[in-house]
Amino acid sequence: MEQVISNISSAAKGASRSRLLLWGAGVALSLVVGALAHMAAARTVEADARERLGGVARSAQYSLTARVKSYTDVIRGVVALFHTSDAPVTRLQFHRYVDGLDIDVNFPAIEVLTYAAHVPEAELAGFVAQARADRSVDPAGQPGFALRPPGHRPAYTILTFIEPLEVLRDALGTDIGADPVAARALAHARDNGRPHAAGAPLQNPLPHTHVDLNMQLPIYHGGSVPRGLAARRSTYAGSVGVVISMPALVQGAIDEMALRQVRLAVYEDGAGGGGNAPLAIGAADRLLFSDGAGAPPAVAGRAAYLETVLPVDFNGSRWKARFRVKKSELYTTFDRAFPVASLVAGMAGTMLLYAFFFTLYWSRRGAMAQRALLDSVLDSLDAHVYMKDRERRYTYINAKSAAGMGLRADQVIGKFDREVLPDDLADAYWREDLRIFDSGQRSAAQSEFALPGCAPRQLWNVKVPVMQDGEVAAVIGLSTDVTELHALRARADAANLAKSNFLSNMSHEIRTPMNSIIGMSHLALKSATNPKQRDYLEKISHSSQHLLGIINDILDFSKIEAGKLELEVLDFDPRTLMQNIANQLGEAAAARRLTLEFQMADDLAHQFRGDPLRLEQVLLNFVSNAIKFSEDGAIVIGARPLTEAGGETMVRFDVRDCGIGMSAAEVGELFKSFHQADPSTTRKYGGTGLGLVISKQLAELMGGCVGVESAPGRGSTFWFTARLGKCVNFLPAGPDEVPQGVLEEIAGAYILLVEDNIFSQQVGQELLEELHATVVVANNGKEAIDMMLKERFDCVLMDVQMPVMDGFEATAAIRADPRLRDSLVIAMTANAGMADRARCLAAGMDEFVSKPIAPQVLFEVIARWLRKRPARNGRRRAVGAGDEAPTKTGAAPLVSSDAGLLDMEALAATFGRDPDKMRKYAFMFLDSARDGLAEISEAHARGDLVRLAELGHRTKSSARAVGAASFGQVSFELEQLRAGGTLEQAQAIIDQMYPLLERLRAHIALELTVPAAG
Repeated sequence: MEQVISNISSAAKGASRSRLLLWGAGVALSLVVGALAHMAAARTVEADARERLGGVARSAQYSLTARVKSYTDVIRGVVALFHTSDAPVTRLQFHRYVDGLDIDVNFPAIEVLTYAAHVPEAELAGFVAQARADRSVDPAGQPGFALRPPGHRPAYTILTFIEPLEVLRDALGTDIGADPVAARALAHARDNGRPHAAGAPLQNPLPHTHVDLNMQLPIYHGGSVPRGLAARRSTYAGSVGVVISMPALVQGAIDEMALRQVRLAVYEDGAGGGGNAPLAIGAADRLLFSDGAGAPPAVAGRAAYLETVLPVDFNGSRWKARFRVKKSELYTTFDRAFPVASLVAGMAGTMLLYAFFFTLYWSRRGAMAQRALLDSVLDSLDAHVYMKDRERRYTYINAKSAAGMGLRADQVIGKFDREVLPDDLADAYWREDLRIFDSGQRSAAQSEFALPGCAPRQLWNVKVPVMQDGEVAAVIGLSTDVTELHALRARADAANLAKSNFLSNMSHEIRTPMNSIIGMSHLALKSATNPKQRDYLEKISHSSQHLLGIINDILDFSKIEAGKLELEVLDFDPRTLMQNIANQLGEAAAARRLTLEFQMADDLAHQFRGDPLRLEQVLLNFVSNAIKFSEDGAIVIGARPLTEAGGETMVRFDVRDCGIGMSAAEVGELFKSFHQADPSTTRKYGGTGLGLVISKQLAELMGGCVGVESAPGRGSTFWFTARLGKCVNFLPAGPDEVPQGVLEEIAGAYILLVEDNIFSQQVGQELLEELHATVVVANNGKEAIDMMLKERFDCVLMDVQMPVMDGFEATAAIRADPRLRDSLVIAMTANAGMADRARCLAAGMDEFVSKPIAPQVLFEVIARWLRKRPARNGRRRAVGAGDEAPTKTGAAPLVSSDAGLLDMEALAATFGRDPDKMRKYAFMFLDSARDGLAEISEAHARGDLVRLAELGHRTKSSARAVGAASFGQVSFELEQLRAGGTLEQAQAIIDQMYPLLERLRAHIALELTVPAAG
């Protein structure tokens, strides 16, 4: 044992030394890589700095060249003065020309401009006398004008004009050709006709020592430069000169440099090699200007500088401009940090990479130990774990799984499943595993497992594919025994189903007698005259309505919990929504000395798409609570848009009261089922506690949320948000007349109305005939096609859901027939979703109008499309004089005593606010609905859910057309049974429809019956 311990200790020490050596090698390698990275980064930084210096130098070179050219252009301008003058230029003309140049401002480097006349010896005396007598500038003349130096020469080049004169007054009369160097320069300029430097640069001591350049340009008699050499010499008249201050010339270029740290020195090329000579500064080069770059740094310090030399053309002679800057002045903070960062990054990156591979080695050793630990953990799990390959061989299994087979783990690993399990059970498991191999997707499912002689157990199986080289190489399975949990869940589901069924059935059973009580009490109140009896009836009516509200809340709550509540998608106007709130709760608010104030943002002054009934339900709940908990003051109902995205608007509705308010603890308990802020039995305010939770769930169904802001004694603000879509068919905003243009298009049009609902047939036909259109009715798509093959129609109004042949099939047949394919087809359907609209347009329909049809919308759509069609179709005729009278579609708003039961405003909008038509079609609807209920009952007796859904759709369309919102909603629920409903659900809906129709009949009789005269 001691030897083993000694061996382990020696091995540990050896491993420790090995690790130290390996880490030491890694550090050394990282230092080498870091140093190389530092060198490469330093070279990159220096190259970038050289590039920046080159850019600055080229910019300064261009500026300096441009300045030389501009000063050359000045002297050319003076020469042009002489060439263009018919008479000899006088001293006054020269003075005025130079004064007009304003050289102090425009050409600050010019110190003096001169004119030197070429005078033969024979004309010298007359020339001097003329110069002395010139009083054009100075009234005293120039009595001191004399030749300098005196002497006899064949010809003279005499400085005659100098501007400004004060600079070189003593030089007047100087023969500049007397200097051999200057004479050669003047002769060279004369013979070439181009500007030329007149001699070597001058050292000017004033105002401080600097270099001046003298440039001369010849003047010839005749006004231009002669072509030949002899002609130039014979017509030579003199020379215009300019003296340029070298510091002033170069300083302008320096001032324009982007990097002021760069030093500039300008040399005159002493070698005279021209453009091909080397640019390096040589011993023969003469320094013309330097701002600190002229003196070269010591050899030891040259490495700290960057420099470049560029040529500058000075009228045929070459200058050398040397730019020099310290590297430290050119480098940015990044340039200084980059080499150091590269060093650190190189070292760190190398160490990280080295550490990665080093860790892989030690990790492999640790993985072996971890595998042993994992086996121990999996063997301890209360779960069955295994792994199986494509050949049905177990590559791993834990102890619990092996024990379930009556074996040890080592007896199972490496064997095929049929070797350790019964063949049928092994094949069943393999079929499940094979699905994972084929799909490559994780699966989770519950299954039953039973070994011979054992009770069956429920297992929750999770199977995961093991991917290798893009293919499923194995499957890992984990099964947990959930037998007890399965039994508990079954009992919970049964209890929840029983509760939901009980709530739903009880609510429906109670609603039937309640509807009768409410209806009868309402009728009795109309005829009750005894005050005491009227008081009794009002209390019965109030209590019944309150109880019905509780029943509705319970029914909605049970629907939401069961996931069976579906939202409608209709076009609606938020202003109408607010008006309904005012109509229903205005009196209740006034009774408590409260006022209802509405604040709606201007952005909401148009139609939206959503479920107005559910929006109204939430707002009614919030406003009712505000009235209940407030004593006096105002209740403010607001609405404003929050965000817009994807054609939808998130709208916030809020209700602010001045009531008792709530504490933070009470606010935290709101929106919970059956909760009251004051749960005590002596509480002042009643309620079931369901309203807010239903409101919360409805808001969430509409894509929003709810909230409340409150403080004790300061009132509360309840708010919710809802996601609303854009309106498809914009309803008219208020009373209006049918526009004359619409009348002209529709009058005389020949229209085919394809509709299976008799009520809708008559409504559509009379509305269009009122606008002088001719309307023919077809009961289904097949009849419509037969009629269209016989006659030509201007427009086809096509319902979508019809027996025999629906609107989609009919439209497809129309578009497929060459004789009919150009027909105008407008869809009319109660399914107003965006998907329904897209389906209609995809089927070949030209336009889409949603039910219930708003007449103004229908008229506008038909007129717009007829305007695009040729007038030869059908029986279109010219508009007669009788058609010119305006047709009313609106009047004063109508107020309904129960807008949920019968929306008078919707009824009026459908029938042009014509009282006779409103009564006629309302009672016609009652007859149609009564017949429809009989058909519904027959379909239910046959167990025909498809027919029930069709009848629900038909009844819904008629109900919405006359404003019977509640009956339309129940019909909509019947229509939804098409998607998997049951006969029990259908019976529950039918049980609602009969009493609701009876209530609607009584209400229509009260609202629309004309009272007897007298």
